[in-house]
Amino acid sequence: MISSEGLFRRPFSMSLAERAPVSSLSIVDAKLDMDLSPVKVKILRGLPELFFSDEKLGPLREGDELELPYWAAQELADSGVAKILGREPLDIPTLTKVHWRECIPSSREIPQIDNDFYCRLRHLLRRLREEAESEPSKRETLVKVESQFKDIVDCRMRKIMYLATAPPQVDAVLQKMTVEERMLYSRLSTITREWRMEVLALEGEK
Repeated sequence: MISSEGLFRRPFSMSLAERAPVSSLSIVDAKLDMDLSPVKVKILRGLPELFFSDEKLGPLREGDELELPYWAAQELADSGVAKILGREPLDIPTLTKVHWRECIPSSREIPQIDNDFYCRLRHLLRRLREEAESEPSKRETLVKVESQFKDIVDCRMRKIMYLATAPPQVDAVLQKMTVEERMLYSRLSTITREWRMEVLALEGEK
């Protein structure tokens, strides 16, 4: 594998979620950290050089493998220049399976999803919106995917709210959540714990 010589790399070796308390992060922080996370790509079509902002990459030869930040790798994959290794794009059949699994009635168990699930789903939606602009017939598919996205978010949010009011969860449960979800769980856990302590303290004053 060839080296990108530090091009576009994070200023730190650890992710933001590893360097800062989860409760202090925002959704924007999580998205930025995911965009900067390194992924391996394989070049499918040789190019003399590429420019990303003020950075230059290349020349690239077909078959070369290198490491790039997720956002740059996705740009190359969308243009057919490269393939992201070890990370398949989210497609509609896969999303439908996730939607069915997440929305089982009365289930409080939170299934595991990939840490970059929301990032890949946003990319799928962006692609469908672009396609729907030029092909109105795909509008129905876009509306269906948007609805599934909202259902998944709502179902997982309800399960996280339940877990946040229960005793502290073990790492095995937290690892089933994405960074964005662990942020929500951490904040809700703090709020409910502090509220409970205050109420019980007032009860003790009687």
